[in-house]
Amino acid sequence: MRKPIQTLLTLAGLMAASLYSAGAAGAALHGAPNGETLTTVAQIRALSPAQAAQGMPVELHAVITYYDATEGQVFVQDSTGGIFVFMPAHPPRLQAGDAVLLRGKTTPSFDTNLQVSSVRLQGKGQLPKPVAATWTDLMRRGLDCRYATLTGIVRSATRQYANTSDGGATGTGEYLMLDLQMEGGPVLVHMEGVAGVNPEALLNSKVRMEGVAGGIFDGKFQRTGVELWMSSAKYMQVLKPSPTRVADLPLTPISTILSHSYVKDESQQVRVRGSVTFYQPGLQMVVETPRRSSVLVRSYFQSPLRMGQVVDVVGYPDMGQNSEAITDATVLSESKIEPIKPVAVDWDAAMKGQNPYDLVSMVGVVAAQIHEEHQDTLVIRTGTHAFSAVLRRTVWNQNFDRLTLPRYAVGSRVRVTGVCFVHSGGPWNTPLWFELEMNSPGDVVVLASASWWNVQHLLYVSAALVLLMLGALLWVLLLKSKVRRQAEQIRLRMEDEVARDRRTAMLEKERGKVLEAINIMDDLDAVLRMILHLIASQLEGQACWCELADGKRVGVDAPKEASAVQARRDIFKGSGERLGTLVVAGADAYHSHAGEVMEIGASLIALAIDRQGMYETLVHRSQYDQLTNAANRFLLESRLDEALSQAGRSGGRCGLVYIDLDHF
Repeated sequence: MRKPIQTLLTLAGLMAASLYSAGAAGAALHGAPNGETLTTVAQIRALSPAQAAQGMPVELHAVITYYDATEGQVFVQDSTGGIFVFMPAHPPRLQAGDAVLLRGKTTPSFDTNLQVSSVRLQGKGQLPKPVAATWTDLMRRGLDCRYATLTGIVRSATRQYANTSDGGATGTGEYLMLDLQMEGGPVLVHMEGVAGVNPEALLNSKVRMEGVAGGIFDGKFQRTGVELWMSSAKYMQVLKPSPTRVADLPLTPISTILSHSYVKDESQQVRVRGSVTFYQPGLQMVVETPRRSSVLVRSYFQSPLRMGQVVDVVGYPDMGQNSEAITDATVLSESKIEPIKPVAVDWDAAMKGQNPYDLVSMVGVVAAQIHEEHQDTLVIRTGTHAFSAVLRRTVWNQNFDRLTLPRYAVGSRVRVTGVCFVHSGGPWNTPLWFELEMNSPGDVVVLASASWWNVQHLLYVSAALVLLMLGALLWVLLLKSKVRRQAEQIRLRMEDEVARDRRTAMLEKERGKVLEAINIMDDLDAVLRMILHLIASQLEGQACWCELADGKRVGVDAPKEASAVQARRDIFKGSGERLGTLVVAGADAYHSHAGEVMEIGASLIALAIDRQGMYETLVHRSQYDQLTNAANRFLLESRLDEALSQAGRSGGRCGLVYIDLDHF
């Protein structure tokens, strides 16, 4: 969204304020019916707030003068005037100039607005003829929501970017914010449909613009500025281009900026009367009426004044403030005293800017206090929020300077009375924060003392508990250290026993696998690798191999960096014949249980080699003659079966040559 929701709703209500001055005369003129369907803007505007709150039915034929449903800015106008409307949840795709039939009901606000329930497009109409308006006309609210034309000088132009997921409003997602200086004051211009427009080229140009006139208001619906809503740049006419490009202007030293200022102020003096609710001699005061209208007054006036004293203030309007303000004021005091009773407000109301410069009271809890040379500040917590209550002092009034706030215990529940200063910013005067300005220490009333359980006492109790805990902790640490040492010794013994049992169990398991492989007469190399893997796993992955008596090496090669550290174990048959050597290499070759593991490994290797030898001897004896070492009938039959089987599978032939040797 381009603007805060609160500001949109405020503006929506404020835009609908035209023709209010017509009052009952307007109602009589246009014949506003009681309970009947309203058909003109004049009839809607003639309603009283109580009548508007009844939700009277409306059927209005009008032309759209500005349409941005996503941002909640829609204006229409008929022959009797213009009005702000609230569109339904899913508005149709419309644009300025469309003739529509709106059905809905009235809704109260600053003045009556229209809540639309259905929209029917009746065709492409024409925008109404714009009313030529001066800055004074706009400030007097006579042209609110009316299609108007303004003439002025563009003082600033900035390109803005907006959401394009609108409910039918045309545009490129960009718009311009312009400061139009008219004769009398500035106008904030919101221009849609700015494709191809160069903002810099508009600076210092004299232009004529057509759009919907509106106002900028504070939280009390008091006008603080004027604005214009334009549907497209095509409704702008450049009357006199800028004589020079701003990029070509010479650089100005920062120290001489003010020397280029030239202001001709022809504002009219105003005179207001009210009771003093806030006074800083020689600086400022706030005057408020019994009807809750208040104004900030800038003045050098320093004479003594009492709170509630009636004064007349003569000065000039000050446009630079959050709400109504007067500057360069002369104060005419009276002896009459009419105290203003403060109104109780909460944080939300004050933050929304509904009470600018009003005398208010708020209740909260003291969270902090700051005492400085020229002011004392209380930070008051109310719910999940906080605000500041300030008692200021001025250096040129010693009596006032002696005022100082007493020390309040943090956590005390207090009622603070003061004038609500709302600080705002942005083009729509959005409230940012507020503070209460007090007149005297008596503006703070303690409703409930702070609990004994404050931060300071809590610190004392905490310190005592900490000392007790430290003593107990020291004793626990000593006991814990002793228990830890004993537990560590037990743990190490248990871990050693568990590791030893685990190694034994794993060794027996792997040994069983090796014995099974030996029994089923697996390939000797495969059995030897199983034995070497068993040895390596028991020695944490150390490299190991065996060197057989016939020169054959089985297993991994010794790593070069560990070849100098080796543990060797000879392998012997049961008859004493040497079969080879088992080698373990690496920095941990001499492991604590390496000897035991290598002994088991050597015996398994000897058993495997011995069994393999016995098996091969038996096979040889079954296939060869023991005297001549020639193949016997069993080998002949085995080979013949293989040859016949292969010939049968391949579809080939085989032959047998029989040679009879006489006297063999």
